[in-house]
Amino acid sequence: MGKSDKEITFLGKDTDFEGSLRFEGTLRIDGSLKGEINSTGNLVIGEYALVKANIHVSYVVVSGEVHGDIVADQRVDLRAPAKVFGNIVAPAVVMDAGVIFEGRTRMYQAREAMDEPETAVVGVDEYRGSPPEGLTAVYGIVTDQESGKPIKKVTIECKGQEKKKTETNSSGYYELINLKEGEWSLKADAKGYRSEKASVTISGEGTFRQNFELTRKSGSSFFLGKAKKNEGP
Repeated sequence: MGKSDKEITFLGKDTDFEGSLRFEGTLRIDGSLKGEINSTGNLVIGEYALVKANIHVSYVVVSGEVHGDIVADQRVDLRAPAKVFGNIVAPAVVMDAGVIFEGRTRMYQAREAMDEPETAVVGVDEYRGSPPEGLTAVYGIVTDQESGKPIKKVTIECKGQEKKKTETNSSGYYELINLKEGEWSLKADAKGYRSEKASVTISGEGTFRQNFELTRKSGSSFFLGKAKKNEGP
């Protein structure tokens, strides 16, 4: 196991762990684990991971195989080619096409938003929320400047100490999580539109909202400037 500057703990591909696991910050599993997992932090289960455990964390992203029940205080993301055999309890569950899920889901209202409508399971293309708390993330909505409608399949490229890339869903939503501290340059690029750029300074944990309004190539391009740290609704 190793830790990065952002308190990310790793269980590598060759790891075979059995027992009760507790951690702080963010844990990524790429190996095999049998037992139970309890934490107030965030869990990432890699594509090649095999986890046979009941899980209770704040936020979990599953790309591998899980046999056991999952309870999350904020959100569960199931990303292809994930296989989950067990029940899920969380305020929000976001599921990719191609995920294998055998179990039941039960949603409840998050403690911090009891006045909000109860959340349902949504496909990844329908999600338009925000990253869970406790992560260092940049997120936002990309829209057509003229119509105000969301644009899907916009490539969002993020460059800093490393490179990250994602695409907007059909709601125009994107998010980039677990970014390291420092300066980041963002670029939004979509077919038929002019590229737009923005810059973000990451300092400590928190979420940073950066929306983009794209103009069609017949229009003019502009620089959106620096993203501000999200201070809540």
